[in-house]
Amino acid sequence: MLTQDEENYLAKIDPAKKITVIAFDPKAKETGDLIVKRIKEKLPGIKILFMGATALGIAGQNDIDIYVLANSKNFHKYLPTLEKLFSKPKSAHDTFIEWSFTEKGYQVELYLTEPPERQIQVFEILKSNKNLLKEYEELKLKFNGKGLRDYQRAKYEFYNRIRPTNAKDF
Repeated sequence: MLTQDEENYLAKIDPAKKITVIAFDPKAKETGDLIVKRIKEKLPGIKILFMGATALGIAGQNDIDIYVLANSKNFHKYLPTLEKLFSKPKSAHDTFIEWSFTEKGYQVELYLTEPPERQIQVFEILKSNKNLLKEYEELKLKFNGKGLRDYQRAKYEFYNRIRPTNAKDF
């Protein structure tokens, strides 16, 4: 069963949009690691998470998902530095600020955000359980060339199945 937030997000996805899932590219991971290093050099002590399929080393979209974690009350402390590094953000919300750009040919989604607890839990579960990681990669590959909405729904269903039932949603 999906959360209301998940259903709301799925409703916004263009039903005609297709997903392309490709083999893991180690250069994409190296690029993500370099971006994290660059942020840490300018913002030492801040917690940064590189998550998603590329960070896990599995097939996906070879995109780079990086989360700079902070309380939303403190976003103003980090925003000028991140803007110097990555230009103006794509969008700003109450609990996150988002950048979208290309680095060395790879699509990057960077967030200054409050900790996305659910995403962190799922990532940690996949990172620590090779069987679930393999099952997740197989799920992703099965949707190559199919609808993005169906792909995202299948991922949500997988996440909800593997994470603890008492996990906090966002």
